[in-house]
Amino acid sequence: MRAPGLVFRQRRTQSVPRHLGRTLPTGSGSFAIIRALIRFGGEGEEPGATALSARAGVSQARASQVLHQLQDLSLVDRAGRGRWRPDQKALLDRFLAEYPGPGGSEAYFYTLDPVTDVTVRAAGVLGPELAVSADVGPDLILAWRRPSKVIWYVRRLIAASELGLVQAQGQHDANVVVRMPKDHSVFPAPPPVAAEAQGAEIGLADPAQMVWDLHDLGRADRIEAAEELYKWLLKHP
Repeated sequence: MRAPGLVFRQRRTQSVPRHLGRTLPTGSGSFAIIRALIRFGGEGEEPGATALSARAGVSQARASQVLHQLQDLSLVDRAGRGRWRPDQKALLDRFLAEYPGPGGSEAYFYTLDPVTDVTVRAAGVLGPELAVSADVGPDLILAWRRPSKVIWYVRRLIAASELGLVQAQGQHDANVVVRMPKDHSVFPAPPPVAAEAQGAEIGLADPAQMVWDLHDLGRADRIEAAEELYKWLLKHP
């Protein structure tokens, strides 16, 4: 169509626009609820909103809201009597595919000591304010190879020199990555996840987070370890 000083053109796309499917809820407490449902799922339990909110550390109203959103995605079903039946595998798959990362701050360090040894020292200093992820965390659950790197999630700043850590230039030359996450659901809700190393109890990150971190760090042997931890989580939430 044309008119003085005006032209209308009909534009056609080269392909049919792709329909974007609905994604996991990401609002306040959403990931904590999803992680809790993944761990509930393998226990043969059918949690109610009250039990779920207590484990995830959110209000019952928020837990109910997220449950209904997950029901719309066919990731949970009603089980009667106010209870819900999570599809553990589907929830875990969607989490691994869509999780945007823990956010927050990240610092890089290097140590000449084995990363398991320095993690034991950190656990003694930080206690419950530390949650250990790949490589050390998965190795304490399912030994796979000598860990060469470790990710620590911390709730407060650490004195690196006291742990024998030296500042690294970046992730490429660091073997200790310290994260103070924005997403606090990386710290597992009760029941806690812990393992023993050298006679010390080590608090571990949420199991789904450890699988995600193995993939994020990359390398063929880590991907293989992630697959084994994935299977373990579906059997031992």
